[in-house]
Amino acid sequence: MLARVSIVNYHGEQIYDSFVLPKERVTDWRTPVSGITEALMEDARSFEEVYTEVSRILDGRILVGHALWKDLKMLMIGHPKRDIRDTSRHPPFRQLNGGNPPSLKLLASEFLGVEIQGGAHSSVEDARACMLLYRRDKDAFECEHAKNWPIQLPVATDDNAEAETNGREEGKGPTRRKKKNKKKKNTR
Repeated sequence: MLARVSIVNYHGEQIYDSFVLPKERVTDWRTPVSGITEALMEDARSFEEVYTEVSRILDGRILVGHALWKDLKMLMIGHPKRDIRDTSRHPPFRQLNGGNPPSLKLLASEFLGVEIQGGAHSSVEDARACMLLYRRDKDAFECEHAKNWPIQLPVATDDNAEAETNGREEGKGPTRRKKKNKKKKNTR
């Protein structure tokens, strides 16, 4: 069940953090692992409110995280695959675990030299670890991403014929100068 949503920016600064009111009766908060207690839910927001806010924040952005399909499923949010960078699916990181998706805890330990999730999980700490992993290997992430989502150049149509000029305005850009043929005067 979804209990908390945390979002950090590229620099790891927290830009959103909210507890989410459960829609069903909770019999076990799994506090030693989740860090969630009934007392923390006193200031929790409704699922609908969190959904609306998170959808607005993510719209048009690149989403970085670990095993994001699970988070998106719990939030009931769709996000374009071309805008997702998932640390659990990154091939160089998967090599660490024999080709299987590695845990975020393992990645943080091996590549960042930090220990996370020693006790109760913190979604803010996890989000920061994901962003650090992405930033550490950003070029490799983007190179791998480009294999699946190559950049597409605009196609010229009658409606956008300007695209056909290869970025130049009509009548501007490199031109060839005609050489003037000067006739040499014969002076004898």
